Amino acid sequence: MIVWNDEVNLAAHVAYVFRRLLGLTRDDATALMLDIHRRGSAMVATGAREHVELTCFRLRTHGLDATLEPA
Repeated sequence: MIVWNDEVNLAAHVAYVFRRLLGLTRDDATALMLDIHRRGSAMVATGAREHVELTCFRLRTHGLDATLEPA
């Protein structure tokens, strides 16, 4: 699953969503958010399709731009 940078969400919101939904530490969530901001996107999850689809849906309901991509 890929999360894309956008100009809508605040950095703190993105990091909070990563902490809450992905179970990342504050430092890891901040590092991932900054990586997405700098590169434009990042792969944030891999695994069983059903689990990744659910995670993608949950990220999108929190306003993040997440898409499924084949591995």
